[in-house]
Amino acid sequence: MKICSKLFAFTLISCAFLCVTPAFASLQPEPRGMKTESVSIDQAMNETLLQSPRAASLRMQLGIAKSARIRATELPNPSLMMDNGYKAEFTYRYGVSIPIEPPWKMALRLLAAKNQIRLADLQISKGLWALRGDIRRAYTQAIIAQEKFEMQNELTELYNKLLTSTQARLRQGDVAELDVYKAELAHQRALINRELASNQVIQTKRSLSILLGREYTAVYDIPKLPTFQLKAEKMDYLPDLETPLPELSNLMQKALENRLELKIVDQTIKTNGANLKVAYGNILQNPTIGVGSSVVNGPELQPGFTPGTKNVFRGFFFQGSIPIPIFSFQQGDISQFRAMIKQLKSEQETQKNIVNQEVVQAYQAVAMQRQRIQTFQQKALQRSSEIARLSQKSYEIGQSDISSVLIAQQANVEVRTEYLDAVNLYEIAYTDLEQAIGSVLY
Repeated sequence: MKICSKLFAFTLISCAFLCVTPAFASLQPEPRGMKTESVSIDQAMNETLLQSPRAASLRMQLGIAKSARIRATELPNPSLMMDNGYKAEFTYRYGVSIPIEPPWKMALRLLAAKNQIRLADLQISKGLWALRGDIRRAYTQAIIAQEKFEMQNELTELYNKLLTSTQARLRQGDVAELDVYKAELAHQRALINRELASNQVIQTKRSLSILLGREYTAVYDIPKLPTFQLKAEKMDYLPDLETPLPELSNLMQKALENRLELKIVDQTIKTNGANLKVAYGNILQNPTIGVGSSVVNGPELQPGFTPGTKNVFRGFFFQGSIPIPIFSFQQGDISQFRAMIKQLKSEQETQKNIVNQEVVQAYQAVAMQRQRIQTFQQKALQRSSEIARLSQKSYEIGQSDISSVLIAQQANVEVRTEYLDAVNLYEIAYTDLEQAIGSVLY
């Protein structure tokens, strides 16, 4: 009677848990049997670069940079002038003052604007390339969270079968009541971990959706990692272990050719060089010419003429002026641009050193995680799953105790979790290596 009452109490607890699980069920990922869109890593990156608001904002910067070309064509405005010598000189002049800009000044400004636009284009490319790395990392988090949920879901089902088997053996008197308690505890812990894993899937997928430029409630599927299917399948997300990594020296050379940071520093040097030429061109100030109408009132005429009549002389005037570069000859701008060019040349060597270091570190991390994944795929995963399966089978036929089953299942979970961590670290290292060399690896 005591055993039956405890089994009845456990049944009530299980029913109560099932009554509160609808909210949890709504948090679980969509079943794989449903027809939902499957988003690959390549599709995710392409969609982000095309539709993401972050990518659109980066591209808009090019329009701002192109305004420099319009600004370079601006010319000095003419001025209206008036000279009124009322009563003192009786001279009146009206006309316009027109600055005359030498043609080479506009040519130099257009050259500087062209270099500025190229610099902005490189900076936009750098931002888009960094965004590509962000989407790959977000995709990694989503796929790892999904696999951990699948693992916890499978483990929950195994513990449920173990609990059912333990209860059946208890009714037959083959095991002690303690085995039921252990199976109950393992099952409850699996349920809790599955719920946490489900929430993690939702969090990572919503974050990925926002990065893609979709609604956070968007429903889509992510391809499953093939290793747990125990088949020799390939996936573009996992490393192709049959293809060796390129030589490190080749990747370092590739990084020096493609890295956008180096191109930006080089283009910044060219831009400052163009601005230096503009400063030299501005040493000679713009001359100004003035033209207009001139009226001069002469003295009164001799007696005999109409009283108060004056001689009035009408004509035109022409004047010119040009500032002499004695105190200001663009020495401040010239000194600044020279110093900036000198500093940027030093920055070039610094960036090369940083690039080489990043490539070496990322390369070693990729190689290490590739080897780790290969070991898991070829040996540990299948062997661990087989041990867990045989251990549970052995318990069902009475050849081992429940502690051995729980230890085997826990060891299997740890192996699979370590494998997923290795995949995660590999993808992070792979992304870092592509960011370090400034292009795709293969």
